[in-house]
Amino acid sequence: MRNKNPICGILSVVLPLVGLLVGLVGSAFFGPEQPAAVAVIVSLSLLCPVSGVVISVIGMVRHERLRWLPVFGFVWSIGWALSYFAA
Repeated sequence: MRNKNPICGILSVVLPLVGLLVGLVGSAFFGPEQPAAVAVIVSLSLLCPVSGVVISVIGMVRHERLRWLPVFGFVWSIGWALSYFAA
């Protein structure tokens, strides 16, 4: 059986950072005076780490070549997703 490329592991590490960039760019363009836009930005930036969790689980199931990468992406994405609910 061939070892698979760590595509899911890489995506699970990168997606929380994409969510951060979406939040930063969105908050730069839309201020707090547009609450609907802020709600969409927060939803999209939260969706990125949540999808990182799902993709990291897929990477662990696929037994990708760098086994630590989807595990790190899982912990990384869970941390980012939970940080949205920290007060």
